[in-house]
Amino acid sequence: MPRRVNEGDEREAVDAGWLLRRLVDEASADIADLYDGEGQLKPIAEWPEVWRRGLVQGVEIEERFEGRGNAREQVGFVKKVRLSDRLKRLELIGKHIGVKAFEETVRVKGLEGLGERLARAAKRLAEDGE
Repeated sequence: MPRRVNEGDEREAVDAGWLLRRLVDEASADIADLYDGEGQLKPIAEWPEVWRRGLVQGVEIEERFEGRGNAREQVGFVKKVRLSDRLKRLELIGKHIGVKAFEETVRVKGLEGLGERLARAAKRLAEDGE
């Protein structure tokens, strides 16, 4: 039975379809959605939900200063956003039961009539054993 998760106000079943939809949403998320019109990183609360639910592994903010002592003045920030492995998501989508992008086809030759041959061999063994 599929598990249930809370998606906003709705409860949704976690099954293969749910997983595939989530992976596709994550794989197609645009990093530009994290930045405003001036290229500044938006506050996390303003990020689209898909980014807040696991695409970003961490955010590091480092303050930059110039000067020393009382003359020390903050001149900016360095903001680092660590993203999760998007290639892994694509791989998982490819392995998904509905996509089967990496499914290998194996053809075995020489098995024609194998069932009949096995039946004859089993019959011979049974006759020899009696």
